[in-house]
Amino acid sequence: MATAVPPGTAPAERLAAARRLAEEAGGDGVHRALAEAAAALGPQVLALAAADRAACWKAAAELADAHLTEELRRRLPTQERVRLSLAQGRHTALLEAAAAETAPRFLVEDGRLFARYPGFRDPSGLPDDWFAADAERVTVRLDRGVAPRYLVWTGVRRSDFALEYSFHLPVEGIGADAVRAGAVPLAGAPAERTAHPAGDGAGPEVQAAVEVRPDGALTAVTLRLPTAALTARGTGHWELRAYATLRDFTYDLPLKAPRGYFQKRGFPRGLTAESGPRRALSITVDGIALLRGASRIKLLDFRK
Repeated sequence: MATAVPPGTAPAERLAAARRLAEEAGGDGVHRALAEAAAALGPQVLALAAADRAACWKAAAELADAHLTEELRRRLPTQERVRLSLAQGRHTALLEAAAAETAPRFLVEDGRLFARYPGFRDPSGLPDDWFAADAERVTVRLDRGVAPRYLVWTGVRRSDFALEYSFHLPVEGIGADAVRAGAVPLAGAPAERTAHPAGDGAGPEVQAAVEVRPDGALTAVTLRLPTAALTARGTGHWELRAYATLRDFTYDLPLKAPRGYFQKRGFPRGLTAESGPRRALSITVDGIALLRGASRIKLLDFRK
C-alpha cells in the first residue's frame, strides 16, 4: 500500500507518491493524495529547472484530471484547491504565481471570505469558489500580511496623552465592528498568533479606540490608547494586539514595530516603545511614568 512521503522530499517524488496513493487507496486516500500533490506545488518547485518544473505541472494536472471531483475540490483548503485547480486548467503562469504566494490578501463580501490568490477575478474568469476560505482558519496567512505603518505618542496635556499606532490589514471589505485592538500584559516574548471561534469574547485587557478605513485592497487600522489606561495599572510591560473577525474566527495577532516612523519615547516620561527580535513590539511603563508632573510634546503632523 502506497503511503504519503515525508515533507522535504523532492516535488517530483511527492507527486509520484500521491499518484500511487490515489490509485491504490481509494476513498479518503484520494483526498489525502490530492492534498499531498498540492503541497508539492509550493515554492520549492520554482527552484527547479524549467523542464523539471514543467514535468511537475504536468503530473499534477494529470492527477487532477483523474481524481479531482467537484466534491473533493470543495473539501480542499483554499491554497491546495487553487494550486490543483490551476494545474488541472493548465494555467501555468497563474500556477507559478500561486506557488510563490504565501501571504495572499483577503476579501470579505456578502458574508463570504475569499483568498486573493493569483487568478482571483482576473480576465481568465476562474470560479470564485476556487478561492473561497469561508470555513477555514487563515491565521498564518493573515498575520504575514499585517503591515505596521507608524507609532507615535500624542497629546499636549497629561489627560490627553495617548499612544497611536497604525497598520494595514491585508483584507478588503472588513467592517469597523470586526476589528478590535489594544494592550495585553507582556511576559517574555509576545504570545503567538492564534484563532478563536468568533464571538468567544477574545480581546485586549486594555481596549483602544479603533478607526478603520478602506485603503484599496487593504484596510488601514489606527488605534489610539490613552496612556493613563496603562499607568493606572502600575509599572510593567505590554504588547499591542489586534483582533480581526473574519467569518467563523477571530484572529488574535501580535502587532510589530514599524520599519518606518517609530517614536520610541512616550508621554508622560517613563513610557517607551521598543523593538525586539523579529520586530516584536513592547511598551514599558516604569516608575517615572507614575509621577505627576509637567510634560512636553512636540507635535508631529506627518500622518495621512
